[in-house]
Amino acid sequence: MEQEGLCDDALELENLVSQMKELMVEHVNYSRKPDALVLDYKSPEELKKIMDLELGYEGVGVVGLMPIIQNILKYSVNTWHPGFLGKLYASTNPIGIISEMLISLLNGNAHVYHVSPAMTMIENTVSHNLATLLGMGEESGGITCPGGSFSNQLAMITARTCMFPEIKTKGYHAFGKKLVVFTSVAGHYSVEKTAMTLGLGIDSVIKVPCDDQGRMRTDELERLIKKSIQQGEIPFFINATAGTTGSFDPLNEIGKIAKRYNLWFHIDGSWGGSLVFSDKHRHMIDGASLADTFVLNPHKMLGTPLQCSFLLARDKKIFLQSNSLKAEYLFRHEDDLGDGTVGCGRRPDAIKLFIGWKIYGIQGYQMRIEHAFKMTKYLTLIVKNNQRFKLVLDEPPSLQVCFWYLPIGIDFNLENKKFKKMMSMITKEMYRRIMHHGKFLLDYSPIILGEKELPCFFRIALNAPSICEKHLEGLVSEIEKMGEDILEWFEEYGDENNDEMRNGVNGN
Repeated sequence: MEQEGLCDDALELENLVSQMKELMVEHVNYSRKPDALVLDYKSPEELKKIMDLELGYEGVGVVGLMPIIQNILKYSVNTWHPGFLGKLYASTNPIGIISEMLISLLNGNAHVYHVSPAMTMIENTVSHNLATLLGMGEESGGITCPGGSFSNQLAMITARTCMFPEIKTKGYHAFGKKLVVFTSVAGHYSVEKTAMTLGLGIDSVIKVPCDDQGRMRTDELERLIKKSIQQGEIPFFINATAGTTGSFDPLNEIGKIAKRYNLWFHIDGSWGGSLVFSDKHRHMIDGASLADTFVLNPHKMLGTPLQCSFLLARDKKIFLQSNSLKAEYLFRHEDDLGDGTVGCGRRPDAIKLFIGWKIYGIQGYQMRIEHAFKMTKYLTLIVKNNQRFKLVLDEPPSLQVCFWYLPIGIDFNLENKKFKKMMSMITKEMYRRIMHHGKFLLDYSPIILGEKELPCFFRIALNAPSICEKHLEGLVSEIEKMGEDILEWFEEYGDENNDEMRNGVNGN
């Protein structure tokens, strides 16, 4: 009976894989058609009616499953579509799908070596190779985490325990001193979430001002560290960013300051860390070798399937030393990766980068990155030469182009509060229109540059190899089309003080 059951599983698998293959190929082919939508937008209420979301006592079987999968594909965002430009990731590739299928087939847990020998060796090898590329040394290595935010969290936990081991057993009450973290005003919110989770408190995160290019100001960083010390606090952790909304912090200078004051130097390279694969652009992460810990997300710039995030360290032993509780019933081997985390069960996500790296090599990833920079340069050029658009940064430093759409008859004036409010509202409304139209999916964001808070702008992330010049020209045309009557919309719906707004925009 046991053999018969296994045979049935194999036949069912063969049947399902055959049907899923057809659906997947059709899904990818559709994304390249001229009339394809990146999103067939429906409200939550509409989706509840369209999709079979009821979970009953009896199953629907394979026959009943296929229509459900078709609906999931139809009403999900199609990341294979070249109009998907709103996030720091895009579609994966055929190799990525194969690697995910391999992980699902094995259904393995990369927490202890004896149930995941091959997976453990792959993760150790890939982590060490990544860290070595970054120049972190022969003792370097790392582990995967479920996303960049969790990687940042584990980095701060590890730093705290390494620097203040008594907290691990006695807690903050016995420690009796305030620990302080530094990050830029443009840094990722996960730093504050981690401070909240660890009990440090959000107020213990000091936001360092940025210059007019969005980079952390090192003079302000050092001033704030000195001020914290004078107040009797203990600065212990600096989070630098390699790729915010395009910008890269001055990593070399920040690393030197960290060493001068004996602070843990962490780099959030979730977005920009993958530039280590590009000979032409890796200079943008110069200083990575100074980091105590470094986060790199291949699922963004490299097209590895979500999720795939590496936390790397100059000393690969620190994760075990800091986080292990020596639970002997489970962890018995020095290569038990789960013992170096604050969790237990782990997906073997490193396999996805391992297989991609094997297939494409560094050269293949470099070509992908170079194409993305070429497309970024092209979009920057057509936006710069169109009077209806205004770039946030005249020369975007990375693979994100940020700009505003300017309605006809409106003068650009960031000193005017009413203008800034109007621009944010217009950007959000145009974002809504574009999303509902379904041809493109982009994003918007505010930012603080220098001492100035900027209104919401469009943020276009470019990394998919399927994007070419005609798609970017189509994007600009789409935005212009959606903005034709946007000023009339604003005058009718945008603000209750419309007369004052119009006078303010065209006046002071």
